Amino acid sequence: MSQAARNELQTLYRSYLRLVRDWPADKVRPNRDMKQILAKRVEETFRRPLESEQEPFDFADAKRQLKALEMLLDNEFKTKYPLSDKILKPAGNPNYYSGLVSSLEATKDGKKGPLARLFGTQ
Repeated sequence: MSQAARNELQTLYRSYLRLVRDWPADKVRPNRDMKQILAKRVEETFRRPLESEQEPFDFADAKRQLKALEMLLDNEFKTKYPLSDKILKPAGNPNYYSGLVSSLEATKDGKKGPLARLFGTQ
């Protein structure tokens, strides 16, 4: 791998590390935390090109994936495609999503939410 490619790889690696650092931790599902999965994947992906000279590193694909993850982190799709009240407050149960969100917020804060109390979970 040329020195220019190594420098580009190092710059890309730092960008991924910043993204992983800024990614929010999932307190609701700590065993399936996207932040941990991203950190592991970044470590594996960027270690491989340095260990093996035979397999070329796909810089274009890595940049596309970084851009997509940055868009998710910045909530670009949430702002570009906002949900209507018709979706958020269905006629059959208009308080369903607001109750679900408050239950998840309570779980993140370590308190038992209404669903957790109902089913007797911790």
